[in-house]
Amino acid sequence: MRRSLFLVLLLTCCLSACAKYMADHDVDFVNANRFFNEKKYSEAIAAYDKIAKDSPRSELGARALYDAAFTHAFYDNPYKDYTLALQKFDEFLHIYPNNEKARDAQNWRHILSTVLEFKKENEHLTRSIEQLKKIDIRHEEKRGKK
Repeated sequence: MRRSLFLVLLLTCCLSACAKYMADHDVDFVNANRFFNEKKYSEAIAAYDKIAKDSPRSELGARALYDAAFTHAFYDNPYKDYTLALQKFDEFLHIYPNNEKARDAQNWRHILSTVLEFKKENEHLTRSIEQLKKIDIRHEEKRGKK
């Protein structure tokens, strides 16, 4: 009888600790979403990252990692970072390949990869244009001396 009572008490303590742990993380998630809605994107990302780190391989961790990636790429985020967003979506797909958001993450990953490729090509073309401008200026200067 004592042994059964002890096991019941032990189980109750463990379950209540787990429930408190999950409740704390649910509150953290609510706060992260509040930061996002208040356009405090850096704070939202930090909160999502903490949840994802503290709740690995859980549904809450998956949601937090996805939302961190999304926030990095969010159009209204003045500090958006497509490279970090792509890394986070890659991490999400690696850890949670069968999650309900996996298809969305794959779409985001494809779009961000394309944007980053275009950005890289644009930078290359801009450098080429600057070099051509310098060459043109030198040619004009040579014409002017003749």
